[in-house]
Amino acid sequence: MSDKEEKPKRETLRERVLKNLEVDAFEESDREIPVVARMNKRVVEILDSLVAIGAFKSRSEAAAALVEGAISSREDLFDEIRQQAASLSKRQDAAMKAAQDAVLGKLG
Repeated sequence: MSDKEEKPKRETLRERVLKNLEVDAFEESDREIPVVARMNKRVVEILDSLVAIGAFKSRSEAAAALVEGAISSREDLFDEIRQQAASLSKRQDAAMKAAQDAVLGKLG
């Protein structure tokens, strides 16, 4: 074996963690909206450990990957929840309009 022969590329710890989380295309550049969350000490220690071993650059990146992984693992369920929330929002808007029409109609 010559010195110039390349060794097979080893999977990085980050790649292994993301693969186990079922996150296909976790990219920091896709994250545009900040979300603030309070977490217990144990969760923060785990996030810090993931940062310390180089799996993620920051707590924020680790938390985002974990949340994305959790959602990706049950995408069908979360799609249904999103559809139901949109439907609920439309019904709430219609109810609000009906209430405003009723109140304003009695005042006019």
